[in-house]
Amino acid sequence: MDQGQAAIWAAAIGIPGVLLSGVLSYRAGRRQIRDQGANEHLQWLRQQRQERFVGFLQAVDLCVKALEAHSGDLVHLSDQLDAGDVDAATYDFVPLFMPRDAWLRIEELGKSRDGLLMLGPEEVDERAQALFSAVLDYLGAHRDVVGALASGPQSNGHPAWSALADADDATVARRNEFIAAARANLTTPPR
Repeated sequence: MDQGQAAIWAAAIGIPGVLLSGVLSYRAGRRQIRDQGANEHLQWLRQQRQERFVGFLQAVDLCVKALEAHSGDLVHLSDQLDAGDVDAATYDFVPLFMPRDAWLRIEELGKSRDGLLMLGPEEVDERAQALFSAVLDYLGAHRDVVGALASGPQSNGHPAWSALADADDATVARRNEFIAAARANLTTPPR
């Protein structure tokens, strides 16, 4: 075989190899760009979720703080009723059924909760909904105490007071569950 034929055979073998190498390099580059874009999107989503999770927890804490202040007001009113300093028949209980600060905070919490629905994931959404419901139940327990106080002096052993304490405990438990679900979501590798 002479040098001319060897050159022709080398070119015949080399050209498809170069073309195949070029196609494979192109596909690998496209895959790398796609994977990089997917990773950047997952990082963006993780950041958005973290901000929403923190915002939701802050809104919950403001609601709980407002409700705890309301609890203190109810305890003080109960003491006044028991001491005879306040007459239940003439006292205006209506503002206590719907404390403005608590309602404003719960509205903010609802908006924050809605923002979580768009970003997921489902397990965190479920915990957020359970926590939101627990806060609403806590508010309902306050209403029940106000209703009991409106009936006149009540002992601290009244069922409404224990229901209020249970609602407070349930809110704390749901908050811890939400934090655990959010932490698990944020600490697992992006998917």
